[in-house]
Amino acid sequence: MNTDDQFLLDRYGPARGRWWKFVAALVAVIMVPWLLWSAEYHSRPDFGYELISFEVLNEKEVSLTYIVERNMEELSLICTLVARDYEKNIVGEVSDILATNRAPGKTTRKVLIPTRSPAVNGAVVACNSR
Repeated sequence: MNTDDQFLLDRYGPARGRWWKFVAALVAVIMVPWLLWSAEYHSRPDFGYELISFEVLNEKEVSLTYIVERNMEELSLICTLVARDYEKNIVGEVSDILATNRAPGKTTRKVLIPTRSPAVNGAVVACNSR
């Protein structure tokens, strides 16, 4: 062993084993397929919804338009729609029932929400399968 090698050995210690490469390869072999599967599975949910618009018609009514997209046949949904006042209090609430569809796809819905006091906005709170 020459003096440079001895200097490096004294300074950094003996070379570590290469077992970590085997562990890293094993983790990669297990985790990459799981990552691909989970990305594929969670990128296509059974259904989704999106608020298109709302319009305050008068002091007692709000019109709300939204889209529901179903990726499964025979899926019925219940969507909760609300109207809120200036202080974000819920002043009207409706449960919109969407019956089963023969084929998956997008459905545009327009719903009137009765309110107990003047509202300033409307929202889709949630959609759940039944």
